[in-house]
Amino acid sequence: MERYEIQKLCELPVEAAARRLGLQVSRHHSLCCFHDDHSPSLYFNVKKNTYRCFSCGAHGGVIDLAMHMLNKPFVDACQWLANENNIILTEYKPLTEKPRLEPKVDLIHLSRLVSQPYLNQEAQQFLFHERHIHPAVVRWLGLSSISTSVPMSGAPWEKFHFNAPSLLIPYKDTDGQLMSVQARHLGNSERQNIPRFQFPRGSKCHIFNLPVLKMLREGEDLWIAEGSSDCMALLSSGRKTIAIPSATLLNHEDMRMLATLLSPSSKLHIFPDKDQAGEKLYTDLLRVATEIKRCLVRHDLPEGCYKDFGDYWKLNYNNPSL
Repeated sequence: MERYEIQKLCELPVEAAARRLGLQVSRHHSLCCFHDDHSPSLYFNVKKNTYRCFSCGAHGGVIDLAMHMLNKPFVDACQWLANENNIILTEYKPLTEKPRLEPKVDLIHLSRLVSQPYLNQEAQQFLFHERHIHPAVVRWLGLSSISTSVPMSGAPWEKFHFNAPSLLIPYKDTDGQLMSVQARHLGNSERQNIPRFQFPRGSKCHIFNLPVLKMLREGEDLWIAEGSSDCMALLSSGRKTIAIPSATLLNHEDMRMLATLLSPSSKLHIFPDKDQAGEKLYTDLLRVATEIKRCLVRHDLPEGCYKDFGDYWKLNYNNPSL
């Protein structure tokens, strides 16, 4: 892992990580996981993104909390956080290890997996009954699924597999050419102790749904989503949308592409997730929009128990005002 990748993990909201690790957080407090606690003595400082127990003195950041809760070493805890937050890390290599060639994504094998889209029962339940994703969006994105675990490449010695059952989500460039495939596990990931999201080794973090950029008319606006699931919901609502896991992952090449394909009168729009990560994404995107000289319009979700647009959509998908 690179230093900037570790910094990225350290900046993940500590309260959100605590909840994913199983802690019940209320008003920035929870029962302490470091000792036998009977009153919420573990405090989360959202400004400093740290935790501290007023009883036993335990303190630290996001990675420290994951290491303790998961009983994993540093590298494994970092990988868990990355998997849970859809962040791709470079492969860990000890300093004494000889340099190796970076693995390349087996696009031929991945193309075969998604060339004839098939939705199993779990995928249909997730897309149509839980998320209420429009069938036209599913066809546009070329979503598929697997019911049994399959290798991430066609190499006979491949030891890394996509876990099943999973939704297979193709990532394509602006011309519709496959760049990679993301698997979204549809089972109980936490109980099975497997990552919810998986990318093949060697994948680079890309913007999702890039082909839509070439469909934009002169002056037409573009919506930004945080993650593929929110992107599917926004597409289902009739909005032309791309998704990025974090604006900090937008490199200069991506920014130039957006500036080139978006007309000067086009605006960017976003529904920030109702958490610290959503606020950070909005702030980072505002900086990016300024650099490419485009206007970013913020839309806040209505009051209610909605954590993101995908959550809002699945409860209000039949509302014509959307």
